[in-house]
Amino acid sequence: MHKYYIYVLGALILWGCHNGNASSQNNTTQPAADTVKHKRATGKPVDKGVVIDTVTCSDDPAQKYAIYIPFNYTDSKKWPIIYFFDPHGVGNLPLNLYKSLAEKYGFIIAGTYNSKNGMQWEESDKAAHAFMQDTWQRLAIDNNRIYTFGFSGGARVACSVALTDGGVAGVAACGGGFPQRRPQITQPFTCISFVGERDFNYIELKQLDKELENTPLTHQLIVFHGKHQWPPVADAEQAFRWFDMDAMRLKTMPVNDSLVKAVQKDLVKETDNWRQKKNEVNLYFALKKMLNFMRGLSDVSNYSQELQTLQSSDKMVSYLKNETTDEEQEARVQQDFIQDLSAKDLPWWQNTVKQMRVIISTDSTTSVALQNQRMLSFLSLAAYMGASQAFKSGDDGSTSKFLTLYQLVDPTNPEHSYLFACLYARENDNAKAMSNLHDAVRLGFSDIKRLESDSNFAALRKQADFKELVNKVKAMPPKLDVTQ
Repeated sequence: MHKYYIYVLGALILWGCHNGNASSQNNTTQPAADTVKHKRATGKPVDKGVVIDTVTCSDDPAQKYAIYIPFNYTDSKKWPIIYFFDPHGVGNLPLNLYKSLAEKYGFIIAGTYNSKNGMQWEESDKAAHAFMQDTWQRLAIDNNRIYTFGFSGGARVACSVALTDGGVAGVAACGGGFPQRRPQITQPFTCISFVGERDFNYIELKQLDKELENTPLTHQLIVFHGKHQWPPVADAEQAFRWFDMDAMRLKTMPVNDSLVKAVQKDLVKETDNWRQKKNEVNLYFALKKMLNFMRGLSDVSNYSQELQTLQSSDKMVSYLKNETTDEEQEARVQQDFIQDLSAKDLPWWQNTVKQMRVIISTDSTTSVALQNQRMLSFLSLAAYMGASQAFKSGDDGSTSKFLTLYQLVDPTNPEHSYLFACLYARENDNAKAMSNLHDAVRLGFSDIKRLESDSNFAALRKQADFKELVNKVKAMPPKLDVTQ
């Protein structure tokens, strides 16, 4: 077996998920929200209406998390809580993204810093237990309304907590699904999943949604405009609504008539839109969404009958059959590309990528164009992971090959320039190392902690141009990178 294939395959197995670092930065950045920093929390967090950036677990000081407590919080009532799992352990990132939703719907939200991609399940499970237990000790948590929400590898952790530990009422999983394709479900929970239409894990989430039809789980898939990233706020709001609607059905929260009406109004608007446009495919999925959200809370019998009629139409039968075929083909192409990493040379890749970009440039919204965008994103991931594994193994030649491909398929991503800088620094070529660091910053690299602590640049730290670059990065405005 060729070493290039081994590097990529080994990385995929090691990470246990598709890591978003390799996907292209989509320039969806936002100013980082102000946070309140607590070096050590020894009592209940008292700051409300702001992100508490760091809380140290009382029983295990090595475990830390961020938390957002709604402004109206009091101990006199029990509160629902969502535990967030970021794939790189940036606990406050999803909180800064979704704090307005937590405030609007009355949820406490918390994110761990100790669970991240590449860890053994036992470590992630320990981190999950630690910060969940700490919030229970500090706050008035509704034990019937405990939820998890994760992105990419964090989605697999969020699902695993619900599957193995129990006591979780619902899961929101974005850009990643269950740790096993067909897990054993002993305690039912509700599940809402998210995936960007350009996400390399798109097929996985589509297939998961179909497989959940044969389980006791209530479920809904939300496809949003984007790639491998935390869902935009407008889409993530559906998770908060989904959890509330499920709780009302289960009678773990009082029925909120105004919320029920608001949700139904939006869903009716969505179905009406596709009906007026005579788009039967999108109407089909909108009707399914209507039933999933509203069943048991409103009379949806008319929509159910319409869905049954539409589902049996020749057009939908043909579409669903072709969709399954297309999904299987895309999955096979991904596997073929992994083999091609070792079998094909650079000119072949240049020609292949060029053809893919021609298809995308013709009309980026067609299903074929979206498929090619997902393929480029997948290749970005594979090249990144192959380069990382080869670099760790000390194989500079393979590292360079992977980074050249990474640069070809994902030219606006600063990561390949940063890794090239690491490679040249290790080879004692300081001029090329600095040149690539400048390229990385030009493309948007802004991780000052990583730059200052990276041992690969030990020989560069005393150089004036390196110090100047560090100061330049420090002066850059803070960002929230939802793609990670």
